[in-house]
Amino acid sequence: MRKTLLAAAILACTATPALANDNAMIQAADDALAAAFNKGDGAAVGAMYAPDATMLPGDNKLYKGADITAFWVGATSALANLKLTVLETERLSPTYIREISRVEYDTKGDKSVHANVTAVVVYKLVNGKWMLWTDIFH
Repeated sequence: MRKTLLAAAILACTATPALANDNAMIQAADDALAAAFNKGDGAAVGAMYAPDATMLPGDNKLYKGADITAFWVGATSALANLKLTVLETERLSPTYIREISRVEYDTKGDKSVHANVTAVVVYKLVNGKWMLWTDIFH
């Protein structure tokens, strides 16, 4: 019994704080990304990705580094009204959080289409800032 209590006390002291706030924290990051996108600032969206990030969008191509920014710069001319909604988060470690979200947007043009898709994102803590590290959406 004493060993169980000691193990619980050690675990409590080493647990990552503010886990209950992960959803709100990631939703705020998603809101900032959507706001930059909806202003047409694809470069700002690209800057929200970690330097070693990987992105796998619906075109089935693999994007890294500057290609991620170029993707978002191009997307701002083709898409509008981006909205990201956190469905759930899971803390993978003190420096990684996995998010599942709903992604909604409209295509631009004469025959606009409203899209409603899902995404899996892993955020990475880089120099005290949560950044997208792996981004998969279809």
